[in-house]
Amino acid sequence: MNQKFPLLIVALLLISLSVGCGGNAVVTGKVTFADGTPLTEGQVNFESSGLSSRGTIQPDGTYALETGEGKGIPRGSYQVSITGFAGPRMVDTAPPGSPPQMRPVFRESPIDRKYFNPETSGLICEVKGRTVYNITVEPPE
Repeated sequence: MNQKFPLLIVALLLISLSVGCGGNAVVTGKVTFADGTPLTEGQVNFESSGLSSRGTIQPDGTYALETGEGKGIPRGSYQVSITGFAGPRMVDTAPPGSPPQMRPVFRESPIDRKYFNPETSGLICEVKGRTVYNITVEPPE
């Protein structure tokens, strides 16, 4: 057997792994405030020409994008927004000694509302391959 054949197989395997399945690029990052404090909840959303992908923000501020097909997104330019903060929490508003009266209490968003909409967020990411897209956000004004 030719000694070059196993090297050719290894080279082809490495090339196929570097291209990736379906051409999707892995996108990860971290969402923080200017002082380095992580945003601990929400979703990072990437949108482009009808394609939408999102990643859940973890307690340490990190995220990884996923589409309906799995991990990663097609290469291209994306407008980015941040949404999906925890909804209201139920609080007992009854006077002491009275039966409980649970009512929803809405929390303020930890970030400025401009980040909710990809048109106003000012966030654009160019995905060319494995991409790390860190985002610095501002608190509400």
